[in-house]
Amino acid sequence: MILKPLTSTAAVQEVGRDNHRWFQVPRRASVKSYLVTSSMARNTKYALKRNTQTILTDIIRTRIADINLPRYPKGPALHFYHRVLALRRLFPSVSSFLASNDCTEILYAALLSWDMNSRAAKMKDYADFKSNLQGASAAFQAVEAASQSFTWTNRTTVVLAVSSLFDSLCLMKTEGRVVSNSKCMHFVFPDLCIPADSHTFEKLYGKNAGGTKDRFMEVLEFSYDILNGIQSPQQYLDNVWNATLTKLVDNAIILM
Repeated sequence: MILKPLTSTAAVQEVGRDNHRWFQVPRRASVKSYLVTSSMARNTKYALKRNTQTILTDIIRTRIADINLPRYPKGPALHFYHRVLALRRLFPSVSSFLASNDCTEILYAALLSWDMNSRAAKMKDYADFKSNLQGASAAFQAVEAASQSFTWTNRTTVVLAVSSLFDSLCLMKTEGRVVSNSKCMHFVFPDLCIPADSHTFEKLYGKNAGGTKDRFMEVLEFSYDILNGIQSPQQYLDNVWNATLTKLVDNAIILM
C-alpha cells in the first residue's frame, strides 16, 4: 500500500496486466534508453534501479518512523489493517482463518480500505470474493507449510508456494490482479508477503513501470534480501504502520 500525503489528490488504483513484458519499450522511449535499461537488468541481481537496496536499508535504519507522521493518512486503512492482523494472530492456522466468516469479512474490509474498490479498481462482491478465497485454501495451506522452514535466505519453497497461490487468486471484477493479490497475501501472511501497487513498481523500476506477476515475485525476493541485510529488523517495528516486517520494506519504498 502506498500512503499518499493528505494533500495529494492522487488515488491508489489497481494496476498491472499479467501480459506486460519486462523492459517493454514505452511509446516515447528511445532505443538507446531501452538498451541502457536492459543492460542494467543483465548486470544486476534484480531488474531494479541501482543502489535501491542500500537506500531502502538506510531508510529502515534511520527514519522508518516517519511513516507515522501526520502527513500520512491513517483512518480506516490503518484500523482495518490492525484488525486483520489481530484476527490472523487469533486464528494462526490459515485454514481456520479462511473458514471464519468474521475473518474473511474483515479481510474484505481491509482491502476496501486499501483502495481496492476505488476509481478504476472494482472488487468482486463479497460472496464471490469469499468463494475464491476458500477455493484457494489448498494453495494458502501450501504457503503455510512452506513457511515452517523459511528464512530470508532459505526461501525457495515459500517463493514457489506464493507464486502458486498468486495464480489461484482472482479477487477483482476488473482485470488487474497484481495489487489485489499482493495485498491479500500480505494480510494473510504479513511476514512473508510484501504489499505492492503501481507506486511500488514505479519507484523500483522507473516511471511508467507496469505491475506484473514476475515483477511482484522479484520484489518479494528483494524484500527478503533487504530484511536479511538488517540486524534484528524487529527492532524497527511499532504499533502504527510499521506493524510487520515486510511492511517495513513497503514503508521504506513509500519514503524513498
